[in-house]
Amino acid sequence: MGTRRWIGSWPVFRQAAERDWLGLGAAVKSGRSERLAPRIRDADNVVGSVCPYCAVGCGQSVYVKDEKVIQIEGDPEIRR
Repeated sequence: MGTRRWIGSWPVFRQAAERDWLGLGAAVKSGRSERLAPRIRDADNVVGSVCPYCAVGCGQSVYVKDEKVIQIEGDPEIRR
């Protein structure tokens, strides 16, 4: 790999060259990041629940696939 191509592969260099100062454009994407997908993509069902750890009762979204929990996230819509 030549020096020019090697430096051109650096995200910071591409970001400056493309004037993408906030790093929100194509300059900061890699082949790996293009292939990434959300872990909840394959969920069969989403079930609302309440966190059991304290008396506040924060809402949760429980993602299920093949009758197994694959992800639990906070749900700001559920207020108890």
